[in-house]
Amino acid sequence: MQLGRAPPPPTKTVTDYVLRTKVTGMERSGKKPPLIRFDAYTNLPRFRTTQFRDIRRTYNEFLKLFKHLSTANPECFVPTVPLDTTYAGPGTDEDEFRIKVNFQKWLDRVTSNQILMRDEEMMYFIESDFGYSPMTKRKAPATGLRRKAIKQLQPPPDDCQELVDFRPLAKRFYLMSSDVRTRLEKVSKIRKSLGMAEIELGHRFTNMTALEFQSGMINMWKKLGKTVMSVGDIQAIKTTTEMAALGDGLLWLSNDAFVVKETLTNRQILIRDLLSAQSTSRSRHATAARLRSSATINPLRVDEALNSLEDAKQIEAALTAKVNRVTHNLIKEKNEWFANTDEDLQGYIAEYVRRMIDAERRTLAVWESIRLDIRAADGSGGLSRLGRSELPPIVRRAGVVSSQGPKGDSWSGDRRTAHGSNGIFPPMFDDQNEDEDGISEVDAKNAAALLAASTF
Repeated sequence: MQLGRAPPPPTKTVTDYVLRTKVTGMERSGKKPPLIRFDAYTNLPRFRTTQFRDIRRTYNEFLKLFKHLSTANPECFVPTVPLDTTYAGPGTDEDEFRIKVNFQKWLDRVTSNQILMRDEEMMYFIESDFGYSPMTKRKAPATGLRRKAIKQLQPPPDDCQELVDFRPLAKRFYLMSSDVRTRLEKVSKIRKSLGMAEIELGHRFTNMTALEFQSGMINMWKKLGKTVMSVGDIQAIKTTTEMAALGDGLLWLSNDAFVVKETLTNRQILIRDLLSAQSTSRSRHATAARLRSSATINPLRVDEALNSLEDAKQIEAALTAKVNRVTHNLIKEKNEWFANTDEDLQGYIAEYVRRMIDAERRTLAVWESIRLDIRAADGSGGLSRLGRSELPPIVRRAGVVSSQGPKGDSWSGDRRTAHGSNGIFPPMFDDQNEDEDGISEVDAKNAAALLAASTF
């Protein structure tokens, strides 16, 4: 250290406060709402310790926490609580898995918010040993008929055009996601009816065995009936799959978009209160100026007017600061909401597509399992022997390879030879059979030959 120079000031360390949770289990009694078990870790100074084990909270307690956070923090888009049940059905392993994943995602997003994690009720929610109930109850800015009437009015003047354009977008996403989910539910009901009709058709195919005398045809009708019934069962599985994978996710996103829309509505109500406070301040300032300039000054009335003006200015300053804080934070929350919604929607659609593809592969595998039974329906090899008189009438089962294997679609039955520029697919028609206009001639004999190239 050089002489005559003051030592540098000590550097102040900034602590990154965190609040982490981990869902460890779920308990459910019948069809009642679930009870969620989770652990928590935090280094926030207001908590009595850093680790909390086996915290148990009911679904209604999560709803109480959400209601408080959404009313006490108008500057945050509080994620809505997940559904208490899924379309997979209460008591199933898939239902338990999905509920645990959804609540883990909800807790992660709430505890990662620097404003929500510092809310006093979060401390009570985690530290309470015998249930949870909000210690401070706050009301929404407007409820009931007053809120409905305010929504019918023209929006107040707003300097933040970004949030002005965001509210109609959130409302449109809410309406569209609700509509898509409703249409998907109708499709699932129709698919369920289709599955029941296919099962009934399978029973009728099975009853056709009483009208046949040839063993090959009897076996074909019996196997065909069982196959159609299996396809009907797969349709029922697809009904549950599409609603559990996509329907429940769309409903959660729709509820979340509704919360975003209502939060922006609360901001508009707050702006109206600010405009009203500014009008009151101007009115009281004019009253005080009029009393001050009058010929006869009443000290009591002047003091009362000045006190009213000071109160109005304080209310206006508080509302101005609150509106600025809410606006500044909602702009950041908007980007996070876009990212979370995009991630969730892509995940739901990807899972829906994968599971529907898996169901279609199972359906194809079921249909392929009766190829030999159809071919062995008569002595000539069944309908699949159309145009194949040179082949032997009996085909061993080992000679037919299924296109659906452990690694997906093998498509080993397709006959591919090198031809043309791509060197993969053979030509469907011979170039010599084309006329001058480039149109190929296809007669019944050529059509039968093309159909004979199929392996089914």
